[in-house]
Amino acid sequence: MHIPPPTPRQTYWNRMILNAFWLVLLVHLLTQIIICCSMQGDYPWLSGTSYLTGNVLIPVIMILGIILTLETIYKWRPLLSEICNVAASHLIAILMILNLNDIFYVKPLIMLIPLLVSMLYLRSIYLKATSILCVTYMILLLLDTSVYGNSLHIQNMIIAFILTGTALAGFGIIARGHDLMQSLESSLKSEQDLRIQNIIMDRLSKVDPLTELYNHKTFHEYLGWLIEHQQSNPFPMQLAVLDIDNFKKVNDQYGHWVGDIVLRQVAGIVLKHIGADDFAARYGGEEFVVILTAKPLEDSRRIMTQILHGIAELPVAEMEGNSVTVSIGMHDYAGTDSKSSTFQQADDALYEAKKTGKNKIVVA
Repeated sequence: MHIPPPTPRQTYWNRMILNAFWLVLLVHLLTQIIICCSMQGDYPWLSGTSYLTGNVLIPVIMILGIILTLETIYKWRPLLSEICNVAASHLIAILMILNLNDIFYVKPLIMLIPLLVSMLYLRSIYLKATSILCVTYMILLLLDTSVYGNSLHIQNMIIAFILTGTALAGFGIIARGHDLMQSLESSLKSEQDLRIQNIIMDRLSKVDPLTELYNHKTFHEYLGWLIEHQQSNPFPMQLAVLDIDNFKKVNDQYGHWVGDIVLRQVAGIVLKHIGADDFAARYGGEEFVVILTAKPLEDSRRIMTQILHGIAELPVAEMEGNSVTVSIGMHDYAGTDSKSSTFQQADDALYEAKKTGKNKIVVA
């Protein structure tokens, strides 16, 4: 089974926790140095060579090795980084506790490190495992009556309450975090649905539902926009108007549903031959328009000729294998043409093609 890579947010928090481990190591080392320097008068054994070696140098090297291992996992096995960070937080805390002298009665509070790491990942299973470890550790401390007096037991009980309160707060934070994530996911889904609806509505307002070409309104908007841009940045442009020949006979003889099939097939041939810079729309009824840009008239006429022949050579199964033809009027845009004059000249050329035999192209 393919396991997806960690998300950017998971990678981010793995990095933040690794940075926190480096900070914990630095603080632990500085604390031990301060202890050795400041308590050598009252507790000379805290600055002896054996203590420095066994309680400072070796634990720091072990913690450093753990963090470097985590860095390697983060780089080469990112999917394991999260669980390894949680496990390492326990190991680091245990190493620090075992190597602090017993005169530091608050050292059980170091167990806050794995508690906080578990909370940051917002996973209750991590926090449950850490809580069980903390409870076990505190029970062992409270049951040890051979060394400590009543005052230390009271301090340990207070620390136990602090750790318990932190764990309970952690479960509350995790639950609240999950609620917020669900709320965010719901909001994002609603926003996505709204965007999809807007895209669909925008498409419906611009596209002819039968042929899936642009509609009459969009054609006029686009043609006007192109002509406006011609003033500052002239470029070759031709307008072609197509009309299916004898389309009324198709509807009368075969039915309007066959006429719809013919319209879709004609639209498909048009889309097949025009380029990415061109534009096609259903103008109305059996009439189509094509705007060809960024090419000379000869190239545009060749494209329209391919469309003309493609339609004439395409049999319609619902018409007993017969085909339809189209007449095409074209106009090569001149810099002085307006939108209305551009369309009028192409439409006049279409009328001339109809009048002089159909199934042909006339350029005005």
